[in-house]
Amino acid sequence: MKNNFFKHGLIYTLAQFFIMVIGLISFPILTKNLSPEDYGLIGLYTITASLIASIGKLGIQHSILRLRSDYDEPTFVSNIVFLLLGPIFINLVIIACAILTNFFSSSKIVNIDIILVLISIAFLEQLRGFFINFILSKQKSKLVAQIKVVSKLVTVLLTLTAILFIYSSSRSFIYAVLLANILILIFTLILTSKLNIFKNVSMNKINPEVYRAILLFGLPLFGLEIIAMFHAYIDRFLIQYFMGNHSLGYYSAHYNMANMISDLVVGGLMLAIVPAYMAIWNQDGKEKTEHFLNNIISIFLLLFPVLISSLYVISKELFIVFATAEYAEFSYLLPTIAIGVIINASSPIYSSGLKLKKQGLTMLYAVIISTILNTTLNILFIPIYGLIAAAWSTTISFTLVCIIISFAGRKTIKLTFNFKCFIRGIVYSIAFVALCQFISFESAFEQLLLRVLFGLFFFLCIFMLFEKNLMGTVINIMRKKNINP
Repeated sequence: MKNNFFKHGLIYTLAQFFIMVIGLISFPILTKNLSPEDYGLIGLYTITASLIASIGKLGIQHSILRLRSDYDEPTFVSNIVFLLLGPIFINLVIIACAILTNFFSSSKIVNIDIILVLISIAFLEQLRGFFINFILSKQKSKLVAQIKVVSKLVTVLLTLTAILFIYSSSRSFIYAVLLANILILIFTLILTSKLNIFKNVSMNKINPEVYRAILLFGLPLFGLEIIAMFHAYIDRFLIQYFMGNHSLGYYSAHYNMANMISDLVVGGLMLAIVPAYMAIWNQDGKEKTEHFLNNIISIFLLLFPVLISSLYVISKELFIVFATAEYAEFSYLLPTIAIGVIINASSPIYSSGLKLKKQGLTMLYAVIISTILNTTLNILFIPIYGLIAAAWSTTISFTLVCIIISFAGRKTIKLTFNFKCFIRGIVYSIAFVALCQFISFESAFEQLLLRVLFGLFFFLCIFMLFEKNLMGTVINIMRKKNINP
């Protein structure tokens, strides 16, 4: 079973890597061919569609993962199909509210056609999400990876075609996303047809006990998901309100870059870490689970300052090469945003104690507190300090969530903050930043390339000379053993 967990984690990691590469290819094309206003609107449209999609799912996707094996498949699928009336009704209510708001409002904030497109995209994402989670529950990792990679590829191809050959605007981008989602859903249906998901599905198999169980399990997680998304996205909406689409475009570009780097560096690890510690918990108990997680935390604390300092020394050149000099003027945002994004991405580690005991309500309270703080800080300081205030507000709130959830889960898993590893990471990072000041070229590409190569060489030498125990820990974790870092 443990080997299967690692195999699935590896497949998801490879899929995530390909998705990240596709994103890196599209990033410079979008930033160079769209105005900052349009790029900001694209980000706003995308997160709005994601929020609507999450609202419409009602947490049903979580129930599919957890409860599918508790019932015979035709009965379970019949009740899921019945519950699809919920997302349909919610989307219709959102459409009605949007039309009424647009009708009675003196200022048309967003055109009604864009609203309808976003709701349509959200509904298609809801349907695809149900399919993917059903496939996940059957441990078909290769199938899930195929759908995710093809989804990203189709979306990028259609959006770039629209931007480069039809019309360079946020409107053409979002219409291309709609077309991509239609094609992706068709592809998903074809690819999953062999699973016979709808075989023997019947309205006669709809059972109140079944769909109530699905809703009762999913709704608390639905609340956590919505609050968490609001927590992650509120800065974008407030920047648009206080500073306009132009500033939103600069901020969104740096946030997207931070997300891509986080996915590359820690995304795959986080996908694999949950099934890994779940397997250790079930097979070997609390002590070995703590030992495994604390080894991971020590490695993370050592590498975290290294990653942030590396972004600090290459951020300007990174945006000159992959975007434009206009975006590069705000390169100071990237390291700050990356701190919060990476801390948030590491949530599978620090929430392990609560997840093992299924204490989702505690996580919900922590996220609500952090969301209130994030919103308050953004409202107070964006008008005064601008984009950097949004970056720090979000980073502070993500850090607060990390601290609260870690302490709340200590009764189950005691996670240790390894100060020695963290301080060593800071010392190495300071030395690296100081040495990078001597690497200076007129060409941004040459400077970026040489600083990256120097960073790889520098930290490789450091780890080989001074972090032999760390290297041994990494190797033994990969071999499913545990030693002290």
